[in-house]
Amino acid sequence: MRVIQQSLIAVLVVLFSVQVKADAANHAANAERLLTLTNAQHLATPVYAQVQQMFAKGFAEAKAANNQRVVLERYQAKANATLDKAIGWDQLKPSLVKLYMDEFTESELKQMVDFYQSDLGRKMLARLPELNHRSAQMAQSRLEGIAPEVNKLLDEMVLELSPKKK
Repeated sequence: MRVIQQSLIAVLVVLFSVQVKADAANHAANAERLLTLTNAQHLATPVYAQVQQMFAKGFAEAKAANNQRVVLERYQAKANATLDKAIGWDQLKPSLVKLYMDEFTESELKQMVDFYQSDLGRKMLARLPELNHRSAQMAQSRLEGIAPEVNKLLDEMVLELSPKKK
């Protein structure tokens, strides 16, 4: 009887671990699908563009001749390779999948996937970059109006923290 109980327990443990692995695989697949739908593979694109501009600016400041453009392109390619090692999609994807799995249940991820596959979800994804850009512009214009006041407050704080002269 004891052997049967131990065997049954062993079978249940194996079945449970197989189910857990299947659930984790489904959870990861939903996280990955969400990342794909939301174009997460392009998260680092602005960083790459900024680095490319930095090299182009250095090239211009060096007053390099146009026939030396190949040097700029070579260094831009080296910079891209360096960035790929740290923030390329192949580097970021596993961490992002884990991040989403830690933050959202499999069911929640599935619901988000379903939403982003819907007409409304696709519309949101298409319009979101422009909305974010316009929102940032709106906030920036409002900040410009209060910048002098904030700078005055900063000056007052520095003055208050400065050692008093006697």
